[in-house]
Amino acid sequence: MTAQFADVQVRGIPLTLEYAWVNRARQHAPLVVFLHEGLGSLAMWRDFPQKFCDAADLRGLVYSRWGYGRSTPRPLGAKWPVEYMHSEAQHTLPALFQALAVDERPWLFGHSDGGSIALLYASAYPDRVSGLIVVAPHVFVEEVTIANIDRARVAFKAGDL
Repeated sequence: MTAQFADVQVRGIPLTLEYAWVNRARQHAPLVVFLHEGLGSLAMWRDFPQKFCDAADLRGLVYSRWGYGRSTPRPLGAKWPVEYMHSEAQHTLPALFQALAVDERPWLFGHSDGGSIALLYASAYPDRVSGLIVVAPHVFVEEVTIANIDRARVAFKAGDL
C-alpha cells in the first residue's frame, strides 16, 4: 500500500491523516474501510487489506487514526478521553470521507477499537453504511485498560516489547 495524506478539520482541530487505497481502480467494486485496533496503524495491517480485497473483489480504504502511524500525533502527555471512539466515529471518520470524496455507503471492517468505532459510526449514521465486519469490538473502555495501553506504549518505546 502506498500511503497518502489527507488534511481534515475535526472539531476545529487541523489534522493530517495517513491513508491508502486498495484496488482503487475497481470502481464497480464495493468499498470496505479498515479500522485498526488500539495500538495499530495503516502499516500494522500489512498485506491483509490487499489479500482481503483481492479475494472478495473489493476496493479498500485503510487509514491511521489521529495519534497513530504517520497521522498527526497526539500532543505530548495528552490522555485519551473516555469518548475517544465516539469522536472518531462521529467526527473524524465523516471528515475523512468528505476529504476523500467517499460518497457511497462503504462496508466497515474494524478490529478491537476499530470494531467499536465501526459500531458507533453505524449507530450514528445507519443510512451511510452497507454493512459491518467487526472483530473483538468492545462497547466501553475502563480506566484500567487505558492505563495498561499507556504502560504498553512506554515499554514499546523502551524496547521491552
